[in-house]
Amino acid sequence: MKTNKFFATALAVLALAGFTACDQPTPTEPLELTETSVTMKVGETHQLTANVAVESWTSSNEAVATVADGLVTAVSAGNAIISATAAGVTKTCVVLVEADQTQGGGATLKGSQFWPIAIDGTTADANASKIVGDFRPDDVGKFLYVWDATYVANDNPTGLNFHGNTDGFTALTVSTLGWAGCGYCLTETDASKAWEAAEALRAAIVASPDDYYLHMALKSTDNASHCFYIFGSEATKFVIGSTAVYDGPLYEDFTRNGEWAEFDIPMSRFATALATTTCAAGVNVFVALTEGTAGAQLNMDAVYFYKK
Repeated sequence: MKTNKFFATALAVLALAGFTACDQPTPTEPLELTETSVTMKVGETHQLTANVAVESWTSSNEAVATVADGLVTAVSAGNAIISATAAGVTKTCVVLVEADQTQGGGATLKGSQFWPIAIDGTTADANASKIVGDFRPDDVGKFLYVWDATYVANDNPTGLNFHGNTDGFTALTVSTLGWAGCGYCLTETDASKAWEAAEALRAAIVASPDDYYLHMALKSTDNASHCFYIFGSEATKFVIGSTAVYDGPLYEDFTRNGEWAEFDIPMSRFATALATTTCAAGVNVFVALTEGTAGAQLNMDAVYFYKK
């Protein structure tokens, strides 16, 4: 009987010990990220992963890179530190974001010389040595005039500009007057006398038309057509869209998916027309007209003349 009691007690102890051992929590592995540094281009995404479930993800600089559930989105050129935290342990990954050079790039524009009309300051500064004449509005002597309130300006458009940074772009919406137009005007109050640079460029185009181009980028989610002309000459009209508007001939259309579409328009097509005009103070060096459907969008960026 005593023996039976001994074995019964021993079995009970072993059973309890076995139960307790099986019930012990398995030690958790310390948090580790699979990558400690990543190089990306503006607009790209990259998925970071860890060996355990991550409780929180943060970015040290959301102007450069954002993160959600480990998915990093490159916003603009620069550096950011992505942090992952789990069980009180934090690990980091350094993200280097480079400018996207496939769209003209924030660092290098096409051509050996250029004349900017609508372009962000970051890109213009990076190419300052190549600027021959600056036609960008400064609200002192160079202006973007919206005619007769036919457009409504959006001063804080969403999304990246053509060059992949957050400096903004020209965003206009057609009002309710049945037409819409605007002009980049070089006035006599401009201390730099930019109209003289425009006249010199016009003459250079006439002399060597195959050497010069007009670059521009558009994006939209509607089907509106847009007419443009240059150096104040309506004889240079061309239409980007599917419908000829404002007596301009069709040039090309683009996919309306909200992504930037790029155009390089040869000045050779306008050489004859430009030979019969001149640029003086008050010239509208670049004009945009949008068909008069209320709510139609004109989003444009990276507008500049360049010499190849």
